Amino acid sequence: MEPRKNDILKAVVEEFTLSAVPVGSQSLARGRFINLSSATIRNELAELAELGYLAQRHTSAGRIPTDRGYRYFVDFLMSRESIPAPVLAYIDEEMRSVPLEAQALAEKVANTVATVTRNAAIATTPRGALARIKHVDFVSLEPQDVLMVLLVDGNIIRQQVLHLDQIADQAELTRIANRINSDFDGRNAEDVAASAAGRPQGLEREIMIRLAEALELLGRGVETLVVHDGVRNLLQQPEFAEAARLGEVLEVLEESSYLSSLLLELVGDSDLQIVIGSENSTMQLRSCTVILTTYGPSRRVKGVLGVVGPTRMDYGQIVGRLQSVAHLASERMAEAHPGSGF
Repeated sequence: MEPRKNDILKAVVEEFTLSAVPVGSQSLARGRFINLSSATIRNELAELAELGYLAQRHTSAGRIPTDRGYRYFVDFLMSRESIPAPVLAYIDEEMRSVPLEAQALAEKVANTVATVTRNAAIATTPRGALARIKHVDFVSLEPQDVLMVLLVDGNIIRQQVLHLDQIADQAELTRIANRINSDFDGRNAEDVAASAAGRPQGLEREIMIRLAEALELLGRGVETLVVHDGVRNLLQQPEFAEAARLGEVLEVLEESSYLSSLLLELVGDSDLQIVIGSENSTMQLRSCTVILTTYGPSRRVKGVLGVVGPTRMDYGQIVGRLQSVAHLASERMAEAHPGSGF
């Protein structure tokens, strides 16, 4: 768009973000465009509305940004916030104390993001961080059916019934579990699979192959833990004054398994993803913006960290603070486990 339309659209987005009140031509003329008449600004607002960037709730009311308007603002007009020193100091202090147990880590980063962005925050545990063995047990159910109880980093338990090709009694299963717990504590799917490949055909080899498969699923994030924080912040936003609208968002946040797959789908291979209003494929989130980034100690091991809030948000501020938390959390994790992939 031509520069003047850009300036006016940017002003409307910024004014509406602060006030939640539709923005009129007179207020823009008084506050931001003293060299333009109200009539000129009014014409520009009307053209921006015709282009789909602004909307007018009532004939005599001011304008508000549409989802398309916010998208144009984010893609072309947004300026990243220079984070105030006190906020940056708070983030740094919180990340220096970040725990390195997977669930506690996700809770910490989500809480920090919720605090500094004043919106709801979501975090997944880094994929790969859950794929290291802490303890495993095998329980005989039937002659060829075994219950595997697998505890991995993050104190996440996976229970799975294995249907084996051969008969397994409890005594032998216990011996195999003891050997695995002794030899593979803290090891991942690749370690277990490599060891299994070098063993002769038999019960132990078959069980180790199935164990490696379970660890591989966890490492790919199939059962990634999701935590959220800051829902109370949404209560302060006028967009969520209606209980029904807030309830729709909470419904999504409480469905952790669905939310996990949704976040991984949204973030893809990008380090930053901003999904605005109607761009959300999930109906309950179409009144929201979801901003996502990744964090973790390496390119191989990453989790998703994000913000959920109304489409009327301070995009430049939130993106800057979200990425700051992600960057410092990643540094902390990498320092604690150099070269280990967490």
